[in-house]
Amino acid sequence: MTFWDLCAPFYDRAERANAVAHEGMLRCVRDLTPRGATVFEAAAGTGAISLAVADKAERVLSTDLSKQMLAVARKKAQRKGLTNITFDQRDIFDTGEPDTTYDVVVAAQVLHLIDKPDQAAAELTRISRGVVIAPVCLLKGLKGLFVRPTVGVWRMLGFAPRREFDADGYLAFLREIGLPPDSFEVIDGAMPLAVPVSRLDR
Repeated sequence: MTFWDLCAPFYDRAERANAVAHEGMLRCVRDLTPRGATVFEAAAGTGAISLAVADKAERVLSTDLSKQMLAVARKKAQRKGLTNITFDQRDIFDTGEPDTTYDVVVAAQVLHLIDKPDQAAAELTRISRGVVIAPVCLLKGLKGLFVRPTVGVWRMLGFAPRREFDADGYLAFLREIGLPPDSFEVIDGAMPLAVPVSRLDR
């Protein structure tokens, strides 16, 4: 069982600890989702983004490697009566989707965790015909009273990010992996969240 499987029952509590930035990020992604859009979310976790955009979207495919995370997301969708979301275990490096299938592709809080983010970025752009949105917490340099101890606890439990970013570092990283953003917004909070948007328009 992976770290993500183990923390699935508690993941939403962790997001609520950064509620100001998290809710701001959800509003931002929702605003970027056109009405009637097709949406693919990679590394969806417990489905917060997928659920936030569902009432605007035609259909949403919410994916993650963790079956436990997807089980939590599925229950939340059922409670909300959402019928246009499908949940499936998928690999961000090989989604199994045809080229240019989705208007909006979202990969939040994941590119800093993986060894080959350039390959993931290529897969995300391959299946998108509109935008790729890749939010991430900006942890580098944070010194808040609770922030560093909280991240330290996550690390002890198995959270192992390959990289930490400030805003400039994340911008440079996205350009390096072939996902240069056309817009880049930072949502303030205890742990600020960057919301970069790469527009493909093809």
